[in-house]
Amino acid sequence: MPRDPTEIGLGSVVLAHEGPDEGWWEAEVIGINGRVFSLRWRDYPTQPTILRKATELALLPPGEA
Repeated sequence: MPRDPTEIGLGSVVLAHEGPDEGWWEAEVIGINGRVFSLRWRDYPTQPTILRKATELALLPPGEA
């Protein structure tokens, strides 16, 4: 689990939001293309892949994943 945004990589679990009025949910990094991360919702793996920049992600508190 990354402790710093620069440590986010394939397989990392991060927090992402679905939209501006939505909460933050756990997502797994399944791809990286430059500065854009491809994510799969951890609890809803059949939902479409989402794309987010590092500035649009948050880290889980230590010991949470």
